[in-house]
Amino acid sequence: MTCPSCGRENPDDSRFCSACGAPLEAGPALGVRKTVTVVFCDLVGSTALGERTDPEVLRELMGRYHAELRAILERHGGTVEKFVGDAAMAVFGIPQVHEDDALRAVRASIQMRDAVAGLGLEVRIGVNTGEVVAGAGETLVTGDAVNVAARLEQAADSGEILIGAATERLVRDRVLSDATRSLTLKGKGEPVPAFRVRALMDDVPAFTRPIAAPFVGRAEELERLEAALATAVAERTPQLATIVGPPGIGKSRLARELIGRARARVLVGRCLSYGEGITYWPLQEIVAQIGDVGAVLADSPDRELATERIAAAIGDVDTPSTPEEIAWGVRRLFEAVAADEPLVVVFDDIHWAEPTFLDLIEYVAAFAQGVPLLVLCTARADLFDLRPTWAAPQANGTVLTLEPLSEADSEELVSDLGEVPAEAVDRIVETAEGNPLFVEQLVAMRAEGGGGDLEVPPTLQALLAARIDRLAGPERAVIERGSVEGRLFHRGAVAALLPRSEQGDLGALLLALVRKELIRPDRAVLPGDDGFRFGHALIRDAAYEAIPKRERAALHERFADWLVSRLADDASDEIVGYHLEQAYRYGVELGVGDAILGERAAGRLATAASAARARQDTAAAANLLGRAVEIVPVGPVRPALLAVLGEALSDAGELTRGRAVLDESVSLARELGDEHTEWLGRIWLADVVAQQEPEGGPDLMLSVGEAAIASREGAADHEVLAWAWYLVATAHNLRGQMGEYARGLERALPHARQAGDLTLEVGLVRSKAPYFIWGPGPVDEGLRYAEEVMEGPLRHLPGMPEFMLHLLAHMRGRLGEFEGAFEAMSGYRDRLRELGRGTEYAMTAGCVWDVCLWAGDWRRGEAVLRESFEFHERTGNKVLLATVAIQLGEAVFRQGRLEEADRLCRISEEIGTTGDQDTEGACMMLRAKVLSARGDSVNAQAMARRAIDVAAGTDLLELGAGAWLTLAEIQRAAGDPAAEAAAHEALTRYERKGNLVGAMRAQDLLEEMTGSPPAS
Repeated sequence: MTCPSCGRENPDDSRFCSACGAPLEAGPALGVRKTVTVVFCDLVGSTALGERTDPEVLRELMGRYHAELRAILERHGGTVEKFVGDAAMAVFGIPQVHEDDALRAVRASIQMRDAVAGLGLEVRIGVNTGEVVAGAGETLVTGDAVNVAARLEQAADSGEILIGAATERLVRDRVLSDATRSLTLKGKGEPVPAFRVRALMDDVPAFTRPIAAPFVGRAEELERLEAALATAVAERTPQLATIVGPPGIGKSRLARELIGRARARVLVGRCLSYGEGITYWPLQEIVAQIGDVGAVLADSPDRELATERIAAAIGDVDTPSTPEEIAWGVRRLFEAVAADEPLVVVFDDIHWAEPTFLDLIEYVAAFAQGVPLLVLCTARADLFDLRPTWAAPQANGTVLTLEPLSEADSEELVSDLGEVPAEAVDRIVETAEGNPLFVEQLVAMRAEGGGGDLEVPPTLQALLAARIDRLAGPERAVIERGSVEGRLFHRGAVAALLPRSEQGDLGALLLALVRKELIRPDRAVLPGDDGFRFGHALIRDAAYEAIPKRERAALHERFADWLVSRLADDASDEIVGYHLEQAYRYGVELGVGDAILGERAAGRLATAASAARARQDTAAAANLLGRAVEIVPVGPVRPALLAVLGEALSDAGELTRGRAVLDESVSLARELGDEHTEWLGRIWLADVVAQQEPEGGPDLMLSVGEAAIASREGAADHEVLAWAWYLVATAHNLRGQMGEYARGLERALPHARQAGDLTLEVGLVRSKAPYFIWGPGPVDEGLRYAEEVMEGPLRHLPGMPEFMLHLLAHMRGRLGEFEGAFEAMSGYRDRLRELGRGTEYAMTAGCVWDVCLWAGDWRRGEAVLRESFEFHERTGNKVLLATVAIQLGEAVFRQGRLEEADRLCRISEEIGTTGDQDTEGACMMLRAKVLSARGDSVNAQAMARRAIDVAAGTDLLELGAGAWLTLAEIQRAAGDPAAEAAAHEALTRYERKGNLVGAMRAQDLLEEMTGSPPAS
């Protein structure tokens, strides 16, 4: 296949040229994506005008009309795309985006309206901002923003300018406007907000507006500026100080702080980004502040000559003067002003300055004599591209490069700007990355949005997009390709994504981008490569958003292929899968989706999900599998992906969604004859159904598990058999048959090993813990089991040490050893929460309660149980909710809240299942205690005996011990001598378990009744 870019021949199955890296597949020419502002202007009453006006006169009038519109639009930086009859369309942002395109468009619109009025005409204008696509090197743009601008113009009245919501947000600080009713525009499904422009606000000179943002940080920088001013005053020699940094970093705020503290006269001049005759605009503003220049120069022997040259610079006289002569006149003016008091002359945004004006600043700072003068400039790093020598060390020069604020300073700034919740403060600080303007804008945007999700203000988007768009073509190509990899990128990746012919200058281009503070060197992740990081995440986003989607698709695929070729088996499946996924999704969006590419992406994501599952990161596994399922086509792979996704979702607590996914998996597997996947899906589905529908849950689990074993045993389907035995074991656990539960786990374990499923093997090993905690397993055996696992081959696997410490806390709690127990519980549970294992995290609240029960810490127990109760109530897990309700009821009962305990009992009874013997018995015990506390000893004893009967049908030793102890306490309170026998029964069971705390409680009760310790 011949490359359309370089002509090299490539194999027919190649997708990219091996020589230059260009896509080999034919497709439409790539354009550019930009956020621009579109203006539509139409003459009102043109038909009537034509009827009453002589054709020749009309032609002359329309010629002046078109010329006036074009001149105004182009003066403000707009590109006239077309004139159609008496209508005009212009775009601000083509060929280059400016951060103030929206304001330029509105200014131009107001001037057009006023100018044509002088011709005896009226227009109506629509202005809208949004994303468009333009062909490379073309001005023709397409996108919804164009359509909305046209519709706004059509909806406007004569002499009216209507602007869209996005435009209004960008210009609201400089334009007065009124919201009109939302407009129902042709072709738009929803009403479109519109705003009527009234006027431009007064253009307040820089550094004279009220200070909105507090001064935070920058103490060292302020000291250096104050030192420069002090030197100028003490030595009466001019000083030049330049504050450099990216937009929003706080240059003007620092300058204003100095001005506010300085005992000096201050003059300010701004350098403008566009306009006619702007070379000496800063001087014009300064002269306006001084007033009568001649009067200031009255004592100077060069008064007339200096006055004349300054007047020539600002256009007051037509006398020709050279730049050198004008600079001399300005120097004499500043010397005269500073003769009586210290003078600070501020030149703002000198990166916009014409070279002639930069020469003037340097001349004044170097040659002014005998006066206390500080020339203070603010600039972006772009200045050093225009004037590299500006950064050179000078005897009277200071260059301050502002770094981002510290996290602490950013937090202080947020708190000073308004009431912001702690979690929102963290998000704002993280997003702003130390840029004070970003902090201010994000705080304001959050307040405007009612405190919802954090959005990037359009003003910041425009600012950053303009910085990217101002780059030269090769620099832009480099930064865009870096953005494809991400916030951190590598030189090698950029080289691989550039055409071969453009790779030679890569080092110089990267250095230029570092100088402009768009990127910075960083530690490389890939060995033998150079790493770079975008100066701000939003800069990366702006660079990426500028790439057309067709090109993004090609670049993502090429990056994935390069990463695999670079790292081979060490390439991250998650990263490679992400880039293939992006390439596939963009292709689908553009109508050229590649099914093979989708399968490759899904395969990588699924492999990454397996790794996440192995490290027990359920949230990551569910996310990766969900994305894989979205892009994998219907076919043999889909049912298995759905099944594993359903299991992960259920594990994360998303039971309803997990159940739906598992249903789909089972049906699809059955259709395709995939028995292995069908049985896996049915096993996991039975578990979910049992959690949501407790009544009959254990029966369902046993039925499905035993059927799966019978069906797949002959096929030696070890994965299915391991999960089936685990399901059978879980059913026995719910019935309180802990011996059968342990045997089921033992049957599952060898199948998990033969299936090579280490994750399941770890799960089975951990699942034996309930046998020792609540079942017949003695405490000393539980201690040995935990210690053996911690010394065995699984000890280093993720989460295993934390889990075994958690089991030891259970066992030692029964021995009355509570030191470190709650810390061990928290360590294990915190890991579950971090890994997104929501159901398991909530379930382990019962583990904390278990230790609290023996420690007598009812308040701690209540706190964790209440959180668990709310989680299960939200996710619909009725089995666990019924259990937690009883545990929470016990906690509040111990604190004397009988009514609440009774209510929780009723909740458990309503949603629980008769098959869940442990919960049923615990509920009866709590009910008996509540009845006894209310003085109903007869019914309380009857309820306690029912609990004893339930426990007798299980091998839950502590359930039986607790039921007998409850009966003993009720009988003792009623003066019933049978209490002693009941307490002995409780003691026997606690001793068999090895539960010293439980045995001590039974012994204490016996001692209170008999006056002496019980006989052994």
